[in-house]
Amino acid sequence: MTAEPGTVRSHRRVTPAGRLATAVLAAGLVLAALVVGGAITSQVPDTDRREQSFIRSGGVGSPVDARTFDATVLGVRGGTKINGGGQAHDTSGIWVLARIRLVARAEPTRVGYAVLVDDRARVYRATGRITQLLATGGRILEPGIPVVGEIAFEVPLDAVTRLRLRLAGSQLDQRMDAMTECPLPVDSATLPRWKAQTTPLTLAAPEIAP
Repeated sequence: MTAEPGTVRSHRRVTPAGRLATAVLAAGLVLAALVVGGAITSQVPDTDRREQSFIRSGGVGSPVDARTFDATVLGVRGGTKINGGGQAHDTSGIWVLARIRLVARAEPTRVGYAVLVDDRARVYRATGRITQLLATGGRILEPGIPVVGEIAFEVPLDAVTRLRLRLAGSQLDQRMDAMTECPLPVDSATLPRWKAQTTPLTLAAPEIAP
């Protein structure tokens, strides 16, 4: 049989071993591509990391910018009971009351998010066992007018000396927004005094500061 003009007939035969080698090579290339792709993906931040809050830190007595308001931690106190709703509420841990100063920046706003975070990344929201206007957005902050008050938290005993207060404007979604953070000045000598404090604490109501 004569080949058609312009064509070249191959005399190479593809053996089973050759087919196997080709398949192995192809599989190796696919595997390598998957490994490289996985390595690249592992270096790309996930959604939670990409959209996490912008933490702005400061010390006690220093104002910290939360974008819509400035927050200053003035002090902290604690005890085993707190007044609320006409009764005293006890706890198996400790009540921590953070005293803060808030100033809205350009327009009326409020604090929608208030938590304590310990060194194990455990989060303690402002207690709902008593009414808290500052922590639940019930107190509107007017621009340039400082408001001072307290926010109460119920925390376990093993976390008291390693707490940071975080505040933000949005109650439901703090992603990609500013959030203040300030360590609370509580040392190992303070906790025994707080544990011995059996007289119920009364939360300081928000008031305009002079």
